[in-house]
Amino acid sequence: MGSLRPARRLGVLAVLVSLVGPLHPAAGEEVATGSVRGTLRLAVEGTRIADAGPVVAYLEPIDGAPPPPTPPGVPKVNQKDARFSPQFLAIAAGQSVAMPNDDAIYHNVFSYSAPNDFDLGLYPAGESRKVTFRHPGVVRTYCSIHESMSGTIFVAPTAYFAVVRPTGDFEIRDVMPGRYRLTTWCERLPAALREIQVLPGKGTAVELVVDSAAR
Repeated sequence: MGSLRPARRLGVLAVLVSLVGPLHPAAGEEVATGSVRGTLRLAVEGTRIADAGPVVAYLEPIDGAPPPPTPPGVPKVNQKDARFSPQFLAIAAGQSVAMPNDDAIYHNVFSYSAPNDFDLGLYPAGESRKVTFRHPGVVRTYCSIHESMSGTIFVAPTAYFAVVRPTGDFEIRDVMPGRYRLTTWCERLPAALREIQVLPGKGTAVELVVDSAAR
């Protein structure tokens, strides 16, 4: 048989698109979001999630879908009683964090954690300064005046993240349909990783197991 004529080729492609549907929704098209409800289980002897410190679960798209927009609002890390409060904060890359000084003394907030390193300088009580974290990763924060002050900010690659509860449960809501890589982060535990599919308007149930062989 000879090659298909151009008009016939277009007709075949139109039929295929109508059967398969677009890979991603068109601009302005509303799509029902899904959610990921997970349970993290530890197979590490003598270790509980509550004892391991903060654990964050996050999603990264692997099918070419664009990442979600940066969440609105500006979370805070207060400086009170010569401590950072909260001492741990999880945010998404691109978010800004306000760091008000609620003490009656001067404070300074800085970090050497490249490429998110920063130095807000000294500032007095009642003043607040802000820093934007554009790169995913772990940021250690300190005060140049008070050596006892330290904190941690985990910058997730996307806005699809949740801090795991001490029971091991977590939920990531309002996720656009698509294929994702679900990963956990914890300072004291290996990462757990799994590929999942999120469907429109559906909840995806996932169990993650962390053991000494986890990657």
